[in-house]
Amino acid sequence: PLPNLETRFVAADTLLGLHAGRAPELGSDLIEPIEVHLRRVREGYFNARTRQEKLALRRKDDELRAALASALKDLGFPHDAAAAVAQWAPYHQNVSAAWFDAEWMFGIADGFDVVIGNPPYVRGEKITAKARLRAAYGEFFRGAADLYTYFFRRATDLLRPGGLLCFIVSNKFMRAAYGQQLRAFLKQHAAPRLLLDLGRTGTFDATVRPCIVLAGRERRDLFRAATVRGEPHGDPAGYVERNGFSMAVTALADAGWSLAPPEWQRLRAKIEAIGQPLGEYLNGGIKYGIKTGLNEAFVIDAETRDRLIAADPKSADLIRPWLRGRDVRRWRTDWANLYIIFSRRGTQIERYPAIEAHLSRFRPDLEPKTGNAKRGRASGSYRWFEIQTNIAYHRAFDQPKIIFTDIGQAMRAMLDRRGYLAGDTCNIIPGDDGYLLTLLNSKLLDFYFRLALPCLDDPFAGGDKRFKHAWMEQTPIPLAAEPTIRGLAALADRIQTAKQADPSADTADLQLRIDQAVYSLYQLTPDDVTTLETALPGNTP
Repeated sequence: PLPNLETRFVAADTLLGLHAGRAPELGSDLIEPIEVHLRRVREGYFNARTRQEKLALRRKDDELRAALASALKDLGFPHDAAAAVAQWAPYHQNVSAAWFDAEWMFGIADGFDVVIGNPPYVRGEKITAKARLRAAYGEFFRGAADLYTYFFRRATDLLRPGGLLCFIVSNKFMRAAYGQQLRAFLKQHAAPRLLLDLGRTGTFDATVRPCIVLAGRERRDLFRAATVRGEPHGDPAGYVERNGFSMAVTALADAGWSLAPPEWQRLRAKIEAIGQPLGEYLNGGIKYGIKTGLNEAFVIDAETRDRLIAADPKSADLIRPWLRGRDVRRWRTDWANLYIIFSRRGTQIERYPAIEAHLSRFRPDLEPKTGNAKRGRASGSYRWFEIQTNIAYHRAFDQPKIIFTDIGQAMRAMLDRRGYLAGDTCNIIPGDDGYLLTLLNSKLLDFYFRLALPCLDDPFAGGDKRFKHAWMEQTPIPLAAEPTIRGLAALADRIQTAKQADPSADTADLQLRIDQAVYSLYQLTPDDVTTLETALPGNTP
C-alpha cells in the first residue's frame, strides 16, 4: 500500500531540513489562518479559467507566503527558513523547494513505492554541469548522454525494494550509443515491466519521439512491450492491451533495444543459423569510403574538371568520378556528375600545376591542425594537398565492387564496374559478386537488418539504420550451389541494367524471383514468409 500522502502546504516538519534540532512548537493561531487561505488560493489557481485570474491568485500567493514568513520569524524560526518560504516559486515547473525531505515530509525512510515523472530533455552537448554529474554518478556518467538518463538512476535510488518508476522520455536511449550505460543499468537494476515506444506517431505534442517506461527494482524475466506505428493513439493503455506482447528481458540487445514480437525474434534466430557470417564469406572484408577532410576543395563538378584538364591535360590522371551516399540507389547509381581530385599519399603535386593552383586556394583549411589552431583538417601525417585518409586499398576502387550506403531506412546497394570512387558515406565490398548483391537487396535481409543493426528510431517505421562494419560482418550468408549463384547473379545483372537505363523500369517480376530464391536459401516456410512480409513497411500487419 502507498503511504498516507495527505499534503499540507506548510508544515513544521517540512522546515526541519534547514536546521538541526526540533523546531519550536508552531503557534496555530498565527499559522493556521494563513495556511487555510493558501490552500484556497492554490485550489482556485488550478481551477482558474483565464490567465488574468491565475496571475491575480499568484500575487495573492506571494502576499500570503510573505505573511507566513513573518509569522515564522515571530515564532523563533531561523531567518533563512522563513526567507525560503517567502521566496519559493511554487508555480515554476523547474524549481523545487530547498527544504524537501522525503522522510520528514511523508515519514518515508525506506524509499518510495512509486516515482512518476516526465524528465526534462536536455541534449548532452548543452549540459554545462558535467563535472557535477560525473562526481554524483560515477561510472554511470556518460559525457554525451542526455540529461533525462540521470533521472532513471536517481529515481531507482529513491525506490524502496519492490517499488516502481514510470517515465515518459525520449526513446533515443533505446538505440543511441550514449544510452548503452542506461540500457545496461535498467536490465540489471530496474528491469522493465512495460516499454511502449510511441515513435513518430505524434501521440504527444512533443518535439522528441517519446516512449513510456515502467520499471521496477525486482528482477523479472518478461515484460510487456509494444511499438505504436501509424496514426497517433489517444489510448496508449488500450493500444498495449490490443497489440502488446510479452518479451524476454534477455532479448534486449546491448547494441540497442528493438521491441520485436516473439515471432520476429524467432525468425531472426532462424536466419542467423544459416550459412556463415559475411566477415568470413569475404576475403578482404568491407572497406570504408574515402574521407577527404574538406570536400569543398577535393570534390569538383564537371565544369571545373574540364577547366583543370584544359589547363593541364595531366590533371586527368588525378580526377575520378565520385559518388556520395545519396547517389547510391538500390541496383543503380544516380550520379550527380561530380568528380574527386584523388591526390592520395605520395602524390607529387608539382607535376599537376593546375590542380595545385586549385587546391592552394583552400590551403589554410587543408593544412593538418596543430596545437590550438582553429582552421585546418584533423591532425595527421598527410600533406596539405593530400586526401586526409590513407586509403591503402585504393586499387579496390578500380575493380568491380559492391557499393552500399552507410545509413538509410533500407539497404541501398549496387554493383559498380565503372570505377567510381566513393565518399565516406559509402562502403565498398571488392569483387564482382552479383550473388551477394541479390542477398543484400532482398526482402529477407531487409527484414534482418531492421532487427539486427543499430537504429536511432523504430526501424519498421522509417528509422535510419547504421550499416556499421562490425554488425554487417555478422550478417549470415548461405552457402549456395554454383548454379544458384550464377542464376541469382544473372538476375542481378538484368535488374541493374534495366534500372540504370531507366530508373522507373518495372523489375518487380525479377525482384520476386530473387526474393523467392532467397527465402529458399534460408529455409523459410510459407508461414515464415508471411511473418516477414507483413512486418515490412508498406504491408498490412
